[in-house]
Amino acid sequence: MSENYSVKEIELTPNPRAVKFILDKPVLDSGSKTIELGGYLESDIFASNIFALDIVDLVYLREDFISFTLHSADLWVVFKDKIKNIIEADLKKYAEGDDEVSSSILDDFDKATYPKLSDDEKVIIVEAVLDESVRPALANDGGGLEVIEVDGPIVRIRYQGACGGCPSSTGGTLRVIENHLRSQLDPAIKVHTYS
Repeated sequence: MSENYSVKEIELTPNPRAVKFILDKPVLDSGSKTIELGGYLESDIFASNIFALDIVDLVYLREDFISFTLHSADLWVVFKDKIKNIIEADLKKYAEGDDEVSSSILDDFDKATYPKLSDDEKVIIVEAVLDESVRPALANDGGGLEVIEVDGPIVRIRYQGACGGCPSSTGGTLRVIENHLRSQLDPAIKVHTYS
């Protein structure tokens, strides 16, 4: 098996500034990874070359895809092939993504106990619910989300990848996430985005 990746497909996402590149094999075994300008090691040739283009806001990796969010949607016309070439020339598998919680902790979870948990314990349960249902749907559109904190009934999240800066992430998607957490955990939950 060759070390290099091939781009199997390029998909548009609901965010006009973000495009999803589907790879021929996994770039991460688990979790996800967000790379921002300056947030990578100089030895990461792939990230260095992508950000050297001076048009990329964010790179989001998960399973077998990478989504790139550019400064402007118009830049895709010029840079789509350049980005594909950098992926195929320089991308190497990342050892691990950012931590994600196993959803198996939900198997014995009684939602009536959720309001009594500490905020730190609530984060673990919220993460597990999102892993099970919400994150796979966001991944289909080249994005994801991170739980920043839980403060009583307030859940603060940050969108990742194509979801960041997407018009629907602040409206419809946020309501869907909030309604899902309310039905699964606690009707008092309110979800806020954090940027």
